[in-house]
Amino acid sequence: VLWRGIIASLALISFSGCSFFAPSMQTIHVTSSPEGAKVRAGGQMVGQTPIQFEAHRGDNLLIEVQKDGYQTQYRTTSRSLSSLGILDVVGGFVLLVPLVGLLSSGAWKHDPDKYGIILEPGK
Repeated sequence: VLWRGIIASLALISFSGCSFFAPSMQTIHVTSSPEGAKVRAGGQMVGQTPIQFEAHRGDNLLIEVQKDGYQTQYRTTSRSLSSLGILDVVGGFVLLVPLVGLLSSGAWKHDPDKYGIILEPGK
C-alpha cells in the first residue's frame, strides 16, 4: 500500500509539468539617468535607482520611475513563456498532462527584466 502511494506521488510529480517547481518570483533591474529616482512596481514603492527587486512572474507589471524636476516615466513588462514553460508545451505534445504546468507562475517570465530609464527634465 505504501509503494502504491509513493509510485502515485512520483507519477503525479513527473507528469504535472516542470513549471510547478520553478520559483514564482523573478528579479527585475531598474536603473535611471540621473540615479536616485523613486521606483514603484505594481503601485508599491520598491526603492530608488539603481535597484533590483522581486516581482511575481504571473502578473504583468507597471513600473513607474519618478524624480523631482523630471518627467515621470512608465514601463510595462509583458509575460512570455519561460524555458520551463516551453518544456511543458513540448511535453504536452507527448502527454497532455504537462500542459497543466502552464497554469503556474513558473511557466512565465517578465520580458524584459532590465530597464534603463533616461529621465527628461520636467516642463
